[in-house]
Amino acid sequence: MRNKGLYAISAILMVILGVSDALRGIFTPLFTSVFGFSMSQVGLIVSASYLGNLICLLFGGMILDRIGRKRAMAAFIAALAFSEILLLFGSEYAILLIGFFLALGISTLLNTTINLISDSFSATKSLMLLNALFFLQGIGTSGSQLILSAYSSSIKVWNGVLIAMAVLLVPLAVAVLRMKDEGNTAQESKTGNDSGVAKMETGMIVLIALTLGLYLIAEHGITNYIIMYGTEFIGITAAEAGFALSLYSAGIMIGRLVLGTIVDRIGAERMLFLSLAAATVIASAAFGFSMLPLLFLVGLAISIVYPTTVSLVRKHAPEKLGARATTVAVSAASILDVIFNAVFGKAIDSFGYGSSMPVLCIALGVSAVLMILIIPKGRRQR
Repeated sequence: MRNKGLYAISAILMVILGVSDALRGIFTPLFTSVFGFSMSQVGLIVSASYLGNLICLLFGGMILDRIGRKRAMAAFIAALAFSEILLLFGSEYAILLIGFFLALGISTLLNTTINLISDSFSATKSLMLLNALFFLQGIGTSGSQLILSAYSSSIKVWNGVLIAMAVLLVPLAVAVLRMKDEGNTAQESKTGNDSGVAKMETGMIVLIALTLGLYLIAEHGITNYIIMYGTEFIGITAAEAGFALSLYSAGIMIGRLVLGTIVDRIGAERMLFLSLAAATVIASAAFGFSMLPLLFLVGLAISIVYPTTVSLVRKHAPEKLGARATTVAVSAASILDVIFNAVFGKAIDSFGYGSSMPVLCIALGVSAVLMILIIPKGRRQR
C-alpha cells in the first residue's frame, strides 16, 4: 500500500463526511421546534443541498484540474470547516440554507476527490481500499444517527458537533497541504487506472453517467419511499418497514467491506454488471412478493456500485481533464436523479405504490444492461 498517511487522512475525513451528511436529517426537530422553521422551509434546505452538490461538483472539477488534487483537497476541507462554522448561526434561516448548500455540496465534492486519488493508494487493490473508505463514511452516518438522534432538539449538542467537526477538519487540511507527493498524489502523476487516452471518450462517459443516474434513482428511491410503501401498500407497521430499511443500509455497509475485496480481481466493469444484475433480480423478488427483508441482499449487491462506477470515468478522459470529466458525469447523474424524484412522487399519487415501485427495479435492470456496453471488449468475450 502506498501513501499511507493520505489514506489515513481520507479515512478520518470520510467518517466526518458521514456525520456531516446526516446532520440535516437528525436535527430537523431542532430546526422546527427551537428555531421555528416550517417543514416547507426544511424542504427548501433539501433542495438547496441538491443544488449545492451540482454547483460544487461543476466548479470543483475545474479547480481540481487547474491547481492539482492535493492543494484542491486541502482547500475543499478548509471550505467544509467554514461551512460547519457557518451553521452555528443557523437560527437565521438564510444562513442555515447557505450553510447546508455549502456543507452538502462540498461533502459530495470531497467524496469525488477521494475517489479521484484512490489509485494512488495501491496499484492492485485501489478499488478495495476505496470501498473501505465508503464503508467508513457509512459508519459515520449510521453512528451519528444512532447516537445523536436522542439529542435532536438540543442546540448545545448541535453546536458541539459543528465545532468538533470544524476543529478536526482544520488540521486535516494543513496535513494534506504539507504532505509530500509519494508518487500518484499529484495531478500530473500517472495512475494505475488511467487509460492514457488522448482525447475525451464522450460517448463512453455519457454511458457511465446514465448508468450511474439510473442506479441513484433506484438506491435513493428505496431509501426515500420504502417506509411509506411498507405501511401504505403492504400494510406492515412503520417499525417493520424501518427495520427493512436498516437491513438495506446494513447490506450496503457490509458489502463495501466484503465485495470490495474482489472488485480488483474480477474487474470493475464486470463486477458492476454482476452486482447490478443480482440487485435487479433480488429487488424484483422483494417487491413482487412483498418480502422486504430481501432488501439486505439488495444493499449487499449494490454496495460497491457508486464508488466503483465513479472511478470508471477517468479511464475515458485525458489525464489533465480527468477530474472535470468525473465531476461533470456525477453532476449529470445527480440531475437525472433529482428530475426522476420530482416525477416519481406524482406517479405514486396517480398509479399507487404497487405500480410505481417496480420502476426502481427497471432502473436497476437498465443500468445493468448499459454496463455490458461499458465492459471492455476483450473482457466481454471471455
